[in-house]
Order: sequence, then C-alpha cells, then structure tokens
Amino acid sequence: MEKWGVTEDDLVEAENYEERGLVFATHPNPFYFSLILGFLAFIYSLFKTLPNPDRFKLVKVKFPVTFILSCIIPPLMGYMKFPGWWQIEFVAFAMIGLVFFIILDLKPMKLESGGGHTLVRLLGTYALPSLLFIVITAQLPQYTTQHELAKLNKPPIILTGLAGPEVIAAGRDVFESNKCFNCHKVFWEGNSDRGPNLGSKQIGLYSEDYIKDQILNPRNNQSPGFEDKKSKKAMPTYYGEDLSEDELSALVSYLKTLRDPTHMPVEGKFPNQWTWWDDPRIVAEGKIVYEGKEPATEGLNCAVCHGADGIPMMTGAFDFRDPDNLDTTKMADHRPLKLKNWPDDLYYRRVTRGIDATPMAPWGMIFPHLYLWKAETYSRTFHDPLDKRTEKKPVPPIPTKEEIERWKTEGLFLDPLL
Repeated sequence: MEKWGVTEDDLVEAENYEERGLVFATHPNPFYFSLILGFLAFIYSLFKTLPNPDRFKLVKVKFPVTFILSCIIPPLMGYMKFPGWWQIEFVAFAMIGLVFFIILDLKPMKLESGGGHTLVRLLGTYALPSLLFIVITAQLPQYTTQHELAKLNKPPIILTGLAGPEVIAAGRDVFESNKCFNCHKVFWEGNSDRGPNLGSKQIGLYSEDYIKDQILNPRNNQSPGFEDKKSKKAMPTYYGEDLSEDELSALVSYLKTLRDPTHMPVEGKFPNQWTWWDDPRIVAEGKIVYEGKEPATEGLNCAVCHGADGIPMMTGAFDFRDPDNLDTTKMADHRPLKLKNWPDDLYYRRVTRGIDATPMAPWGMIFPHLYLWKAETYSRTFHDPLDKRTEKKPVPPIPTKEEIERWKTEGLFLDPLL
C-alpha cells in the first residue's frame, strides 16, 4: 500500500472512522493531493500562456509559488497535528477553488442571446460545482445507516464468564461506541485534542475508583490544562445513566491498559503540554512518596537509603545529588549513562525492577506505578532543582503501534494482562 501513498497509520485511522460509522471510498495521502494541485496549477499557467506568448512571464511566478505552497502546506498541517480528514478536505477544497479561478480567468463569454441561453448558463454554473462537490466528497468519510443500526441492535456487554483480555476488548468497544474518540486520543489513535490524550496522560496509572469518578463526574476533578469553561463542559455527564455496571467495568479495564513504561506522563492541552518532570504539583506529591508519608504506598520510604536531603544513608545507595553518577553495573541491561542523561525508561526500570543483590527491591511488583513515577520526579530535584531549571524537558513523541507491541513482548509493564 505504501506505493499508493497510503501508510499503515492511514489504515488505522480509516479503521477508526469505520468503527465510528464512517467509511472511506479511498484514503489517499494528502501529499499526493498536493502534487495533483501543483500539476493543475501548471496546466492552468500553461493554459494562460497559449493565447498570448507574453504571458509566459506569469508562469515563472505562478507555477513555482503554487507548486511550492501545495507541497509545503499538507506536511505542515501534519506537523501541526491537524486531523487527517481535515488535511484531505483542505487540499480537496483548494483544488475546487483552483478550478474556479481557472474559469474566472478565461476569456469573457459573449452576452446571452435570450432567456433560454441565460437559463442554460445559470444551470451550468450550478451543475459544475455540484459535480465537483459530489465527486470529491464521495472520497471522504460517509455515514452508513447499516452500521448505525448494527450498533443500536448490538446486545449489551455481559462480563460473566469473560477473562481479562476479553474484558479489555469489550471495554475498547464501549470506548468506541460511545464516541470517546471524538474528544480523546489514545496515543496515535483519534482525531481530536478536545480532551486529554488518555495514552500519553497514562490514565491507566490511576486507580479504578478515580477513573470511574472521572467518567461519571467529569467536572469534579478537571484534568490539568483543561480548566477553561469550554473544556469543563465538554465531557458529558450522562454516562452514569447510559452505561451498565458491566459496561462501565469493562471500560475501566480498557483504560487501565493505557500506560507508557518508557516515558513520564504528559499533561496539558496540545500544544501547551508538559511532562511530570516539570510539574510542581507532581514533584511535591513525589516528595511525600519519597519520604514515606504517602498512605497509598505504606512501607515505601526512599529516604531510608537515599537520604531525605539526598545524602545516602546506606553504603552503596545511589547518590541522586551527583548528575555525573553512572548507571549501576549490577544489572544485565546496564547503560553507561550519566544520571543527568538518563531517559525516562531507565528511571522506570531501576525503580520498578530493582537492583540485583542489593536492598533496592523491585518496587513495581509491590506498589502502584503512579506513585513510583512521582517519586522519580522528586529524586531528580537533588541534582536538578525545579526552581533553577532554565527549560522544561521536551514532551516525548507519541509512541507507535510497533513500540507498544514491543512493550508487551518485552514485559515492560510487569503485568500479564498488559
């Protein structure tokens, strides 16, 4: 499919459309639309030169400018995270506009010879754009009544007798059928940033009770970066009535899988986002976990070995004050990296999996990972104080489908279901 300009991500997006009652007659890459647009611009410019050779001078300007813009704009829209369907419609309607500009630049027509002649021209004026709209929009997403009826007649979800993976799959179905993708992305899937990306936010780190409350009472605890009035009213409040207990439980089971063991959670509304590394509230909560004062992680006290002020209290304990400290050599996955250059996943591995033959236990097998990530944000402040940072850590790229599959095969989640 690649040679036709259709990537795997395009197909995934097309599948999402189909699952939400939208189907594609085709899903071409916007870049090829831009090439077509540039070609039409060339034909247009060439056409303009035929009646008068002096007009060839206009081609030197019109063709390069039009072609360059038509090749730059679609990739730029993709970089700015515009939805794929919006990119296609933008270029499609630009093509329609180009055709009309060609028509407008044609030589003036002769005056109508009578009422019938006028009527024919008037009808032709409407017929041409109608034909263009019909042909082009036929390539765009279309609603199908059969799909909608199938969803209405679908039997309710009953969890009795279902195993873990089946429950998660049922929850994914609830997520799609309730149009959650209309506002939320899940990593690379979805087309809207109206609500938080539940994948990069890692909603799966939170407790089941918290997730349920977010679904049933979405305005009680607004996600960071979505405190504006419009965002507060965006999430419907009727899911408590629309979803059965089994459907709600399945949905929560699916949302619990949305985690990223290679990157720190991301907050905020695109494009004004940040990671937990630079979130003062999270760092403050991480300090509570680090010092053993968090009720949800009773028995976990990083300060006992690493020191409340960062000065190690136990021989061999890692010193977070030294940014040049190297990763431990006691682990098979050792990386010769200085602490200041550690990627998120190295922090995560050392905390969740522990260090062999040391008191550093695999805390990820004992305590919720939500709090371990928070403790990591605080430990970094010993060599990189929050108030002295000149710039924030960059928001990580959205992981691909292949990367997520690798997390599962490599067992990075420490959870059989994930």
